[in-house]
Amino acid sequence: MTEQDIFKIRRNLTDAGMNESEIDECISLIEQNRYAELNRLLTMHRLSLLDTVHKYNTCIDCLDYFTHTLERS
Repeated sequence: MTEQDIFKIRRNLTDAGMNESEIDECISLIEQNRYAELNRLLTMHRLSLLDTVHKYNTCIDCLDYFTHTLERS
């Protein structure tokens, strides 16, 4: 893997919200050809992001309900 490849991977994983230690672990797993473990790590991060989305979606729904209630009164 070239330095350019590592740079691109780091940038992509940073953009995906991973921290430095998670990124280092991903790169290490790639270098060791441990793709099943890499997939597990990426899946766990994705699920964490989805949990955050769902949490904030619930908050938005609550605000929408409250706004709707205020408009009706």
